Amino acid sequence: MMRIRVSYILAIALAGGISYYMLTGQTVIGGQADASPPTIAERQTEQNDELFAVRADVFAAEERSSYLDIRGRTEAESSVSVRAQTGGIIETRHVEKGDSVNSGDLLCTIETGARRAKVLEANAGLIQAKVDLGAAEKLADRGFSAKNQIPALEAARDAAKARLHETELDLERTKIRAPISGIVQDPVAEQGEMLRIGDICVTLIDRNPMIIVGQVSEREIGMLNVAMTASADLATGEEIEGKISYIAPAADAKTRTFRVEITVPNVDGNLKDGVTARARVQLEGSMAHRIPASIMTLADDGRVGVRTLNADNAVLFVPVKIVGGTVDGMWVSGLPEKVRIITVGQEFVTEGQTVRVATKS
Repeated sequence: MMRIRVSYILAIALAGGISYYMLTGQTVIGGQADASPPTIAERQTEQNDELFAVRADVFAAEERSSYLDIRGRTEAESSVSVRAQTGGIIETRHVEKGDSVNSGDLLCTIETGARRAKVLEANAGLIQAKVDLGAAEKLADRGFSAKNQIPALEAARDAAKARLHETELDLERTKIRAPISGIVQDPVAEQGEMLRIGDICVTLIDRNPMIIVGQVSEREIGMLNVAMTASADLATGEEIEGKISYIAPAADAKTRTFRVEITVPNVDGNLKDGVTARARVQLEGSMAHRIPASIMTLADDGRVGVRTLNADNAVLFVPVKIVGGTVDGMWVSGLPEKVRIITVGQEFVTEGQTVRVATKS
């Protein structure tokens, strides 16, 4: 009788066990199963046999008041360098730096020199021209003179009138008067100084009203209109109000910003020229949603938005535009007036997926 070795029986049993395991078990290669691990939503569905749970809140649009800050400086609305219109030595300067003057006040007097004599000479020339013309007209009327001489004498009379007017005007220009009301400031000519035509006698600044001059970027200039109200804080401590009086029609070629002027009353003259100012303009109100920044997410294409739920609790991605920020969230536009937004679990769901809305515990 043939004896079967025990080692053969063990080998056959081991081979049979391995074959059974390979036919019924899960194959593992490199320490990983051939099936991919389930997602969080799949595990929860397997565990609870229900839809993936999220939390959602209803957000309603609110009217949002927004402001635009403009940084700039104060500037006198008018600054005029009063210049000599005739040459000569300053005989008298009638004002000092810091004086307030009204339009028409005398500022400087230039010595008249020979100007008065030239006026007298021009006046005499006019009288003589009138006499010559009158005599010629009488003789022509009586037939003792040719009438063709009359036009030449009339031209001589008109020329004499012009010379007289010119000399009188030159004499009047020796009195330099203020073209505007304002405050006298440097540069100021000194008494006894020689002025040529175009040299400055004094400089006047009209500080009522004052203007605040600032620059606004090309992204924000469309928010502003002339006559909009603005409030401003000055570096000197004053708080003032005014209105936008000018918006530049073209941007500065270097900075790509637009000049904006805000006119501010300065009846008492307390506001100074060249002071740093920060103006705030209230813009037209708009409807927006205030939401926590934590519920915002990104789409696959990089768009910023939120995940919302429709009436069937299906997930939708809605892109939004950030229009402002607060200490407790963000202001966004682009959403329906009332909307349900997923506040917890938005990162674990995809568009079109139906979910279960969990109640707050």
